[in-house]
Amino acid sequence: MIQQLEGSRKQAYEEELLRHRLIANLSHDLRTPLTIMRGHVTRLNKEPISVEGQHSLTEINHTITRVGDLMDDLLSYTLLTSGKHPFEPVSTDIGRLVRAAVAAWYPVFEEHGIQLDVDLPADETFYWEADPKWMTRVLDNLFQNIVRHAAEGKYAHIAVDVKRELVIIADRGPGLNKSSHGGGAGIGLSTCDYMLNKMNLNADFTSNEDGTNVAIGRA
Repeated sequence: MIQQLEGSRKQAYEEELLRHRLIANLSHDLRTPLTIMRGHVTRLNKEPISVEGQHSLTEINHTITRVGDLMDDLLSYTLLTSGKHPFEPVSTDIGRLVRAAVAAWYPVFEEHGIQLDVDLPADETFYWEADPKWMTRVLDNLFQNIVRHAAEGKYAHIAVDVKRELVIIADRGPGLNKSSHGGGAGIGLSTCDYMLNKMNLNADFTSNEDGTNVAIGRA
């Protein structure tokens, strides 16, 4: 029985390695046809075409971008869960970290016409035992979801609640269930959940037709 158990564990480990290798190879191999497709879209954009045809080309280009983003998310999640991303938790100033993340993303929100409602106390903060790079990655994923799935709401609320030790991110999009691209948020949110759990944090996540709200706090 011990030999059978060890054999099962070895097989499971080998199957996990194979799965990670297949995902990494698939992510790499799919980039070539996507690049070719984008090249053809660029060429067609230079040809005389109807308004309806132009709209179709624009949607094709957006879809190519979304597929590329999904492949990146899948590869990142695979590397993360296989222990390829170093985890280095330290006492982290959350107010400062969120402020830096918002500053980095501000031009992106502005480009998409998203109004930012920011509540980041200048003189107050709190600290979590967290990996700053992982925490920044979590915020990047959540901000990216707003741009991808809720840009039509033209609004984002980002706040640090010092009293309750929460980071709050909300939008006025159609909700991920009703967004035409909502399914693409799954891998990014799985990555967020994995990282937060590793840092003894969690995200209270709600999404409906009025928008999406995420409150990150201690587990």
